Amino acid sequence: MSGCGLTIKKSGLEIESFPTATVYIDGKEVGSTPYENDNLNPGEKEIKLVTKSGSWNKKIELKNNIHTVVNWQFGETEDDASGYVLYLEKTGDSKKAGLVVKAVPEKSSITVASEIKGQAPKKITDIGDGDKQLILSFPGYKSMTIFIKAIKGYQLVVESKLAKEKIIVDTTVPVETTQTSKLSTETTINKKVTIKETETGWLKVREASSSASKEITRVNPGEKYGLLEETTDWVKIDLGANKSGWISASYAAKDE
Repeated sequence: MSGCGLTIKKSGLEIESFPTATVYIDGKEVGSTPYENDNLNPGEKEIKLVTKSGSWNKKIELKNNIHTVVNWQFGETEDDASGYVLYLEKTGDSKKAGLVVKAVPEKSSITVASEIKGQAPKKITDIGDGDKQLILSFPGYKSMTIFIKAIKGYQLVVESKLAKEKIIVDTTVPVETTQTSKLSTETTINKKVTIKETETGWLKVREASSSASKEITRVNPGEKYGLLEETTDWVKIDLGANKSGWISASYAAKDE
């Protein structure tokens, strides 16, 4: 993403996809992914990717002397698809390297170099130059990790779309007995925990008190659940409907 090795009045375009797709630019077939061309005229182009099972298209403004990157992952449905477009814009400030993040869904959490920066859409004036790891996340969607390079005098623009995550609930989890259920209800009345804020906007609930245990569902920050059991690192909560699960104690606040 340096944008420095192109000739005057030329733009670069790099496209990757999974699975492999046929590439069309302004309706003309130009090859297949992975595709790269450093000799395109600047201006608005309609990019279309076509596979046996579907297609994706987007109008992209190619900047002079700038390399634009497109990465798209096709899914069984539109909700399952994900990807991003990256390009640089000059800022005129040679001392700062900026970042602009746009995402679908909006309010996706933005983490740069392990530091939470807020929610999309977001403009960050200076993130420091050099290689960075950008992570986008939203409850119910698969997190996206993008490795970026920030350059002083430019702001890197990221336009992304996250894929919805399919949560498979384990139906083999034993149903608690009526007696245990009654005890759970009584315990819920007496003791509750509130789910704390998390880096992803959700918290995994596991079948047993171990990070290696199977995930059975997810809960959200701010929600309250009955406290059934607890250890130093884990808390067992009542999920209702005679079901329960374990969450990390770090994200469970006991109600007074």
